[in-house]
Amino acid sequence: MDLVFKVTAGSPATPPQVGDTNFQNHYSGVNTSMAWAELTPAIRQATEKFVLPFIGTELYTDLAAKYQAGTSLSAQQAQTLEYLQDCIAFYTIYHILPEKNTVLASMGVIQNTPTEGSGQPSSQWAWKSKRWSALENGDTFLDRLLNYLEAQVKASVVYFDLWKNSTAYTKKVSDFFRRTDELDEYLNIQGSRRSFLGLVNFLRQVEQDVIYPLLCTEQYDALKATTLTTQQKSLLAKVRLIVANLGLAEAIPHHRLAIDGDGFRVVSQTDQFDDRRNQTNNVHESAILALLERAERKGRAALDALKVFLEANEADYPLWANSTCREKPTPKGHTIVASADKVGGVGIF
Repeated sequence: MDLVFKVTAGSPATPPQVGDTNFQNHYSGVNTSMAWAELTPAIRQATEKFVLPFIGTELYTDLAAKYQAGTSLSAQQAQTLEYLQDCIAFYTIYHILPEKNTVLASMGVIQNTPTEGSGQPSSQWAWKSKRWSALENGDTFLDRLLNYLEAQVKASVVYFDLWKNSTAYTKKVSDFFRRTDELDEYLNIQGSRRSFLGLVNFLRQVEQDVIYPLLCTEQYDALKATTLTTQQKSLLAKVRLIVANLGLAEAIPHHRLAIDGDGFRVVSQTDQFDDRRNQTNNVHESAILALLERAERKGRAALDALKVFLEANEADYPLWANSTCREKPTPKGHTIVASADKVGGVGIF
């Protein structure tokens, strides 16, 4: 696969070093005298592992080919490339650090140590801190990339149909939430598409398990249309409130969340040594539990309110009113209700 990094120096060393490439423009903490060939496998692996599942191969392949060929880029393509290079650079460092700490030899796994006078190995704390920082920065720049891509799709920039039409985009939506900003109206996920993607499977679950049995096929499908009446928009807003909150409540046990300001973000689960967020921090853990309880309570209250709303406005929603999903009360007229001991009873006429 083509990379989004290459040798850019006019007179590179033989063999090329990192300092001869554009990689140092996106990650300044790497030794420029390091052999370029030592880093390129990690770049490819980090790209495939951390980035392609979010942006798809179509957009990446086209943009990387353009970069390697030196093709002139539009302003939007150039900005996308810069965000892409930033996030891949940090994910590469996160990915490669454990491999550079030890080496596999015929005698087994041995630790790399510098020759005398060439440097000192870092402390365990410094090593872990550097790796954690690389992961956080990789997440941050990937979010910026994804948010930028969504903005281009929303603006109907044709080039970004490469992403819009890819499975990385089309398979990661729910019936009632297709974009990050739609969910951000109900849950303050701080515009993070990575958070949206972390929640979307749980949103779909609530849509199918809770909303579909309530509305039935005709009304449910009508809400998925791109053009809605005023009444349908009102119903959709109520449905989204339920799905967002119950979906969040279902998702929280499966994710690491970072409570930031008045919102939250889904963050990478682990750096493979420590949890990304310290769950033994009682303040943070309590905030997450409170978020879960509030989401569950708000979602259930919204569901009850929706049932009342539908009954009160049945004329506006005939697809639901005439469906088999509508809960019709059992008639009580002209019946006799027997007492528990079957001795007496009450007749209602």
